[in-house]
Parts: sequence; structure tokens; C-alpha cells
Amino acid sequence: MLRIDGISFRHHHAAQNIISGITFDAAAGEITTILGPNGSGKTTLFRCIVGLWKPYAGSVSFQGENICGQAAHRRARYLAVVPQDHEPPFPYSVFDIVLMGRASHVAMFSAPSEHDLDAARAAISRVGIEHLADRSYTKISGGERQLVLIARALAQETPVLILDEPISHLDFRNQILVLEKVRSIVAERNLVALMTLHDPNLALLFSHQVILIREGRVLDRGLPREVITASHLHAMYGIPVEVVHNNGIGFICPQLSAVMDEVSP
Repeated sequence: MLRIDGISFRHHHAAQNIISGITFDAAAGEITTILGPNGSGKTTLFRCIVGLWKPYAGSVSFQGENICGQAAHRRARYLAVVPQDHEPPFPYSVFDIVLMGRASHVAMFSAPSEHDLDAARAAISRVGIEHLADRSYTKISGGERQLVLIARALAQETPVLILDEPISHLDFRNQILVLEKVRSIVAERNLVALMTLHDPNLALLFSHQVILIREGRVLDRGLPREVITASHLHAMYGIPVEVVHNNGIGFICPQLSAVMDEVSP
């Protein structure tokens, strides 16, 4: 289990926190989704969790071990990160990009071992991109790139997968394909998965737990159908919505006439 306990962050000499007292648990075999508007603190929280920024209060622990403040190579044994986008400075092959996920396992000035090569091949196979292995990473589509980045994270062989808006630049089809692939892998490997999304409908479909963040604080957390409510979404985004159910699945629909009334001068 990954535990985020009381994480607070503000920049040096700033008077106000960006995030305050963020606390939740993320269980193995499940996807925990962070949902909130732009500027709510999602990116700041992720930067604190992965060690890019140091929170002034709180801790990040896995299985009871505090991993805050650990060296990057040690933290990389716990956390694998799938970024929003990735532009390498050189046209590496897809296989080379995935093999980079083994960096924390390879000693300085050493070459990847046969085990490292096998781990990269296995990750490529699991994600289903064998046909891309020899292609230039810079020449493939956005959806294919995201699958490559997921494979790179799998090659890292960590118990925790961090996905920062993994579908932000993808079309509708690729959004569904990527999220379904993530859900399948998380269940199969019993991973802790923590991701941010912008679309509450996709959070409803693909999450086991949702954390709602508003103005740097947790508004609510729990099962998606219990916390993604019309009142919470109105409070977070400032627009009226209704939750429509079809075959037991909820869908978020903006109340367009009411939205126009609220934004009209």
C-alpha cells in the first residue's frame, strides 16, 4: 500500500500553501485517480510524491517505509512514472526507450545485462507493441508513445505506477485503449496505480478510488460513484451538472442551459 500522509507544500518565501494536508491510501491491484480542476494542486502533489519537490510537511511511504528524501536511484525501485509527454533529444528506438526503464538496476559504467534486455522485451510484449520495437520513438503516434512509456515503466519492475495525465493528448479511441491497458496490467501485476485525469466520466469508468482535490485540499475521497457527485463537481468546476445512470454506470452531463445562465453577464 502507498500512503500519502499530510503532504503540504509551498515555495520558498511564499506565504500560502499550494497543497495542504493531503492524506490518502492507494491499494495494490487498484487504480486511484486524482481528480480536480487546473490549478488545484494535482501536479504539485505528484511532484512531491515522485521526489521532484520536497514537501515541508508530511510523508510518502510504501509498505510502512518512508521513501521521502531517499536518493533518486532508491526511490526508482519503488516508483515508476508515466509522464504526460516525452520528447527525447535523440531519435532512440522504441526498444531503447523501454530499456531506459532499467536504469536504476544497472550499475554506473555498466552495460544492461541479459536480464535487463529480457525485462524490456517482456514489457514490450505485455503492452502489445512488439511491431514497434525497432521503430524510431519520434516517428510513432501519440497513442503509441503512451504505450511505450507504460512499457518503460513496467520494465522498471516497481510495485507503484504513477501516471500523470496519461491520456491528455490522445483521441477518444486511444484514451480508452490506454486506460483499459493500464487497468488490465494493474490487476494482473497487483500494482499500486496512482494517476491524474481531467475527465470525471473516465474516472468513473476506470478508477477503484477517486481523490477529489479543490484549492490544494482533499474535498472528498472514496468509491467513484460515491464521491463523483453533481454537488462535488459543481463545487470543483463551478458548472452545474447531473449524473445520469445507464445500466448501473453513471455519466456526467453538464446542464448546458444552466451553464449559460451562470456565465452570462
